[in-house]
Amino acid sequence: MINIYPSSDSYSTSGFGRSSATTLTSNPQGSNSAAAAPTDTLLNKLAENIPGMDADGLRSLKAEDFTPEKVADRISGFVASGLEAARARGASEERLQSMYEAAVSGVKKGFEDAREILDNLQLLDGELAEQVKQTETLTFEALDALAPGTDEVSGAMATRKSIIERFQNAEDMELNVTTRDGDEVRITFSRNQSYESAYASASDGKGNSASVFSLSRSEYSEYSFSVSGDLDVDEAEALQSLIKDVSSLADEFFDGDVQKAFEQSKSLSFDTSELASMSLDMSYSRQYAAASSYEQVGQIDQAGDKPGRRLGHLMKGMAESFNAPSLGFLTSPGQLGRSLMEGLVNQDARYSEAPEAQQDIYDNNLLALLDAVLPAEEVEVADNQPQTDTSSES
Repeated sequence: MINIYPSSDSYSTSGFGRSSATTLTSNPQGSNSAAAAPTDTLLNKLAENIPGMDADGLRSLKAEDFTPEKVADRISGFVASGLEAARARGASEERLQSMYEAAVSGVKKGFEDAREILDNLQLLDGELAEQVKQTETLTFEALDALAPGTDEVSGAMATRKSIIERFQNAEDMELNVTTRDGDEVRITFSRNQSYESAYASASDGKGNSASVFSLSRSEYSEYSFSVSGDLDVDEAEALQSLIKDVSSLADEFFDGDVQKAFEQSKSLSFDTSELASMSLDMSYSRQYAAASSYEQVGQIDQAGDKPGRRLGHLMKGMAESFNAPSLGFLTSPGQLGRSLMEGLVNQDARYSEAPEAQQDIYDNNLLALLDAVLPAEEVEVADNQPQTDTSSES
């Protein structure tokens, strides 16, 4: 389908009626003309078969815009603009040819269907027949000049401008952890991101112009882990659960209320023991739950409290994930949690595409957050004393 969004002289094919001159006019509302419906059918059939066009726009145009010449110009201009937009998006010559052929085929079928209907009604004669024939001839002459690969294509539009931007990026992250039994676990993350935008504008020197802008973006992440040694089902599931939880927490880190809470907490200088205690208590006592009373729900919805509550919720989630009893088979689950959180935040497009100054803010906030939940010295203790339960220290 040819998609085009006119920037001026907006139009689309529509039904038009008869007039006493050579102008094809739309049927006035409330008219009782017997010929109005058949002539509407004519251009409705054209609109039906030309990709991307509809049968509403022409009815709102001035009568002088319904001459065979102007109708032909509008149809060919629509097709030309669609081809230009596709070319701006990087469409291949084969794709352009296919689009062109679909448009020409649609125009042909539209005229054929309309002629058949009007002929069956014995209305395809006289002035209407001449107008239809002239419109058809002029339309195909204009379409012939647009055929991809011909010399006329480059000059078909008097003015043409197109801009294409593409970006693709792939990042990998790998973490290695050791179980208490000495098994080596390798976790690999892959993130792929692609971005493409295109802009095109064109005019035919006859007052018809059109422009189009398209944007597509895709991003996906995946992870896998391999084990050198023995890892039972429960341990594998515990790792999967940790990765899933930390992925969600890394996404929550970029929440506006969480970042706002960091700004409001600067005066606290992140006293890790007090801040962690305060935020975790806040999160435990004020949570979204069906059993919460109306008064409690009303309190947690207060705007002034929301940033601190969201930060507390994030810290609680991190503490529970990093210190989950099911991760006891690892020598340093806290360090793994920190590394996962850091890596996933750095891979996020909201981080990688942010200005350097904003990245510095994210780095500082993340470090403060990690140190509040699991200070670096506690990670060292966990490394040296594998049996220590770090959950009691958070």
